[in-house]
Amino acid sequence: MFKKIISGVALAIFAACVQPNTASAQAVEEGNILIDVYYGFPNLYGATFKSLYANSGTEENVDISSLGPLGLRGEYMVSDKIGLGLDIGFNNTKLTYTDFDAVDNKDYEYDYKTQKIGAMVTFNFHFLESNDNLDAYFMVGAGYGNRSFTFSSTDPNYESAEVKSLIPVASRVGVGMRYFFTDNIGLNLAIGFGQGGLVNGGLSLKF
Repeated sequence: MFKKIISGVALAIFAACVQPNTASAQAVEEGNILIDVYYGFPNLYGATFKSLYANSGTEENVDISSLGPLGLRGEYMVSDKIGLGLDIGFNNTKLTYTDFDAVDNKDYEYDYKTQKIGAMVTFNFHFLESNDNLDAYFMVGAGYGNRSFTFSSTDPNYESAEVKSLIPVASRVGVGMRYFFTDNIGLNLAIGFGQGGLVNGGLSLKF
């Protein structure tokens, strides 16, 4: 499934780049403000936890939930090809494990939670010139990203703890596209490495 998504994005961008130059208009231009709301895949910690416990024989005692990667991007077109922006992202994963304490003769819950909040400055190069609906771009970004790990329990003898990133950095390198089906509203899809997941997509607004 993931390979099909990657292939589809790559083919769409390739087709847009090699299409005949039949129009001089382009989807975005100098002075435009672009806003993307997106949801990404995969949540690496959620996928890892589920994989570890899938065949452990303890699935009935473990609950794993995750949210994101999700984010909000804003971009200002300083020229027809160059955009500068800000990308704010969030994701979390929570694992709850139930264990029976023979001494107290009761069940206790143990919670392990990790979440990351990041904010990056982005530089986008828009390389598609001849389509007034489709925008395609290369993107690099870097900024602040803090991942925390929290450990807690209903066991009164358990010591809660929290650990944060030693190096609070967020970054991303990738390629993306937007398709505007009206003058101001469209859809976005991107692939890359770093904040936002390997694949993300959602709603785009243009002003």
